[in-house]
Amino acid sequence: MLHPDQMRHVSILVVKDQLPNLLSYAGSKKLFHLTEVEDNGLPEGARRYQALELLAKASTVKNRIASLTTALQTGESRIESLKAPVDNLEELANFLDDETLKLEHSVQQIDDEQGKIQTEKEQTSELSRFLSGLEKVGVSLDAIAGSGFLTSLAGEAITETIPSVQRELDLITYGNLIFAITNTAGKSQTFLAIFPSVFQDDAKQAVTALGAKPGPPWTGLPPDPNNAKEVIDSRLLDLEKVSKELDEKKAGLAKEKGPRIKSLATLSEILDLRTKALSGSGATEATVLLQAWVPEHSAKEVGEGLSKACNGLASMYVEEESKNHGESPTEDPASTTDADPPTLVKAPSWTRPLQSIIDNFGIPSYGETNPLPFMILTFPLIYGLMFGDIGEGLLFIALGIFLLYLKRKKAKVFEIGQIFVNGAELVLMLGIGVTIFGFIFGDIFGFESSQVLGIPPLFAPTAGAFPTSPNIAPSTANLIVYMIFILFFGVAHYLSGLAINAYNKIRHHEYRHAFLGPICWAWFYAMFIYAAVLVVNSGFKFSVLLQNPLVVILLFVPFGLLGYGEGGLHLMEVFIGAGSNTLSYLRIWALNLADFAVKFAFFTSFGIVGAVFGNILVMILEGLIVFVQTLRLHWVEWFGKFYEGTGHPFAPYQEPMTWIVAQ
Repeated sequence: MLHPDQMRHVSILVVKDQLPNLLSYAGSKKLFHLTEVEDNGLPEGARRYQALELLAKASTVKNRIASLTTALQTGESRIESLKAPVDNLEELANFLDDETLKLEHSVQQIDDEQGKIQTEKEQTSELSRFLSGLEKVGVSLDAIAGSGFLTSLAGEAITETIPSVQRELDLITYGNLIFAITNTAGKSQTFLAIFPSVFQDDAKQAVTALGAKPGPPWTGLPPDPNNAKEVIDSRLLDLEKVSKELDEKKAGLAKEKGPRIKSLATLSEILDLRTKALSGSGATEATVLLQAWVPEHSAKEVGEGLSKACNGLASMYVEEESKNHGESPTEDPASTTDADPPTLVKAPSWTRPLQSIIDNFGIPSYGETNPLPFMILTFPLIYGLMFGDIGEGLLFIALGIFLLYLKRKKAKVFEIGQIFVNGAELVLMLGIGVTIFGFIFGDIFGFESSQVLGIPPLFAPTAGAFPTSPNIAPSTANLIVYMIFILFFGVAHYLSGLAINAYNKIRHHEYRHAFLGPICWAWFYAMFIYAAVLVVNSGFKFSVLLQNPLVVILLFVPFGLLGYGEGGLHLMEVFIGAGSNTLSYLRIWALNLADFAVKFAFFTSFGIVGAVFGNILVMILEGLIVFVQTLRLHWVEWFGKFYEGTGHPFAPYQEPMTWIVAQ
């Protein structure tokens, strides 16, 4: 956990027929971080594996399955057992292409029918509304249905196009036009035009050319609008019935084909993964060459297992250790590519949220120490120092346990909530830190623990700072003591970062850099703090340093050695950072004070109701602020002393399910 697992670069030569067995074995072991075979690494007569066509087909199939899953809503379906040609990628791609194309055609047929029915329902509904209007004014359909001198044209067009449609019809009919907007829906409007029947064909062509959609002619309707409306409403009921039948047909198709689509989705993912894995390999007529990083301690075991899985027709060759460039801590981070070993960090599952915080700053490389073991202690410690409260800490613990329950049940929650579920263990750790320091500070929801629980505090930073009576003078004695404690805690945290830096360099036998770098840095910093303490204790009389010339000598000697060993720029960084980084730890003191002050203010102003709302406000807002400040003190003040995070993550090849491997 302190250092990433050592990796070895391997080359794997396998007979083409055994590729599925090889990739299935690699996917089940999750120990092969595949890399692209370099051109100069291809053996004579070999070329890059031609996977472009397969990649394109795999992408098409994947998109098609995503559309089918959305259209049929097959999320909860079981998986159907399929006989698929998984031993041959080309045949598997063709199989998936054919199967998904058939399903897509079935769904498309239903969708097309539903679209036609929906259009007809909308047109029929519009006609029903129009007939209601004719019924009110007592107009017969004989005059406008095309059986006499007049005819009608109903249709739909974009709202902006309607004036052009009316103007064009007016020109065609020489002004003999009755034009009405019958309905407005969204960005479109439906219209009705009545004009002499002699202009019917020209009118249809004109409105179609303008992008309007003419509706069906009104034929076979009774002349009485009331009777015609009854016929139309009956037709609407029939259309609604057909629409429900289509919905049931689609639901039946989802129930019948859902398990098959689920299985095809799994096979599609396997095809996609295997094709991408092979796209970076080399090939001859009969064999395929792959390269990967594997953990050094597992190299022998996976080599033997790989050969067994492929019936002895695959061999794994471990390359020379010099290939492992990740051991060089002086390597330029900008040149880090897939040629460098990925970082495999093995950590207990309960520390993964904390490890993810480190990874968000940067993945640990092989030349540095993983901060995780130290942060298991320091992260909840610093959080608790700012936010110590027995009651709120116990609520944090309860929340952490609940989130952990959701996490283990793999429950799906809203997007922001999922962040907290994923970090359940960290919430629990922070709750423990808050509770412990709540007992130390004697604080429970802003009240004194001695009054509520009968437990006296070990040390209360705010004792006397907020008197409950105007006759009592405030006391800042404990606040000053706590401030001094926090400053020295910051010094210890600062020095621990330099100690880890020195350890990293000594571990890589860089003794000169260790001494002229972090060791002299720590020496200068310790003397700088000591000198500052002397000045403060003397009442800020800097002359006290002249009375202690040994202190001045021990201060400037490491300062000069730093300039000699690390250069002027680094010297300036150390000098500026010595004071500013230390003072940054006063955030702990300030936020602890703010935490109590907010709760005290709400309680004294609004009583018990104020105490409740004050604690809720503190838990939500200040809880997040304290987390950000704890993160900053680690990322900026501490990581800057020893951690760069220039590695890249170990991403092993894996498949969505274990496939049968030939034994």
